[in-house]
Formats: sequence, C-alpha cells, structure tokens
Amino acid sequence: MNLKKIHSVARNIARECAASANVVSGLRSRLRLSLDIALSRFARIFPAFITRQAHQISMRNGAVLCYRMNRGDIQSIREVWIDEAYRAPFMRSGGTLVDLGANIGLTSLWLVKNYSFSRVVAVEPVPGNAELLRRNFLLNHVQGEVVEAAIGPFDGVARFEMSQNSNQGRLSTVGVQVQVISMNSVITVYELNKIDLLKIDIEGGEQELFNGPADWLDKVHAIIIEFHDKEVDSLRIVTLLESRGFRYFPSNSVFPNNMDLFRKT
Repeated sequence: MNLKKIHSVARNIARECAASANVVSGLRSRLRLSLDIALSRFARIFPAFITRQAHQISMRNGAVLCYRMNRGDIQSIREVWIDEAYRAPFMRSGGTLVDLGANIGLTSLWLVKNYSFSRVVAVEPVPGNAELLRRNFLLNHVQGEVVEAAIGPFDGVARFEMSQNSNQGRLSTVGVQVQVISMNSVITVYELNKIDLLKIDIEGGEQELFNGPADWLDKVHAIIIEFHDKEVDSLRIVTLLESRGFRYFPSNSVFPNNMDLFRKT
C-alpha cells in the first residue's frame, strides 16, 4: 500500500471514528468501535482480522449492538447507525416491520428504536447471522420473529453463495442449500394483515422477487430498498411499484445517504 493510499485510509478512519462518537455511548464502547473500524479497513490485506468473536457496544439511544469483527458487520453499523441510510420522511410510529435480508439485525434495531415498530418479522438465511440476529433482539427486548430462510418469489430450496463479508451473501447457482420462503407465505404464516414497512436488502435478489407474484404488495404501505444496479433492472422494479400505487423517492433525494423509498399514495 503506497503512502497516498495509507493517508486516504487514515483520513477515512479518523472521519468515521469521529462520526461514531455521535451515536455511541460511553468511552469503552467508543474505543471498541473505533478500534474495530480501523481494523476493518485493513481486513482485505490482513484477513486474520476477520473473526467470529462477538463484540458489544452501547448506543446513545439506549440500544445495545452485538456484532463481529467482520467488514460486513462494521459496514452495516456505518451505513445504518452513523449515516442513517434508513431514515424516512413519512414513517409513522408503530405497526409491523418486515426485514428481508435482516443480516444480524442492525437495521431492524435502528428502525424499531426510531419508529417504534411493535412487531418485527426478520428473514435471514445465514445461520451465523440469524444466531446473532436473535441475540440482538434479545439484548434489546425486541419481540422479533426470525425466519431462517432466503426470500424469493416462491417457496422451495435454492443455493446460497456465502461471502467473507457477512452482508454480501446471495442466492446463486452455487453454494449451500437454503430454504426459500415467499412473501405470500410470510404473510400467511405470520398472519400479517398489514406491513407498515418492508425493508429489502437482498444483494440482487430483488429482481427475482419482483418478477414473481405481486399481489402481496397490496398489504404493504411503505418500502425501503437497496437496489443492486449491477444485478437488477431497478427502473423495471420502480415502474412495477408505481403501477401498484407507490410513490417513488430516489436515493439521496430526501436526506443525504437515504435509500430508495416507496410509499403508498
């Protein structure tokens, strides 16, 4: 790594550590997260920094986050808790949140803390992620229901390609076999009359999801989605959702760093 690159990395680490101080509570948690942010920047060069050991920090809003020294986990803290990418201008307090691609639960927790959802159904296929997801729900007294499966247009089984980064696994033609559950089944099994917010971050699987049956969208009031434009035709998905009565708020159009948002008109 040349000196220019080292300087750039050091500058980014300093900026992120300073920003994390605004959301973390207590010196111990601040030091823990700052150290992990710094180490995560070098994880590609030194893979040994990526571990399964869980760390725990306290946040200023009362949340407790449990995460691993993994670039994916650290990236999620940065994106969700520091950059507040899931902030939405139209969110109503209470109701039901369904989290597709819940990972270790960091987004679910942020949304519950900020919008007081009374019920959470979290869908996550990776066993290690699902285990930590349950732990985060327990630590924060969230009555969340964890569905250990991948979301898809139909029920069944599929191959899931794991990633060294915990938040980048995806459905593929290779990998381990996982259960797949459809949105219609999620709604039926968990008796969801209305979904106040549907969060979607499934690493390109959104294309196949929306290519399938769309009648379940009638029960959804709002959607926050991360589009993976290299894998999907996001314009096609936007057109579909608008045809189902949603108004589209593009990413970065409402707040800095906000995800793509949809709300029923």
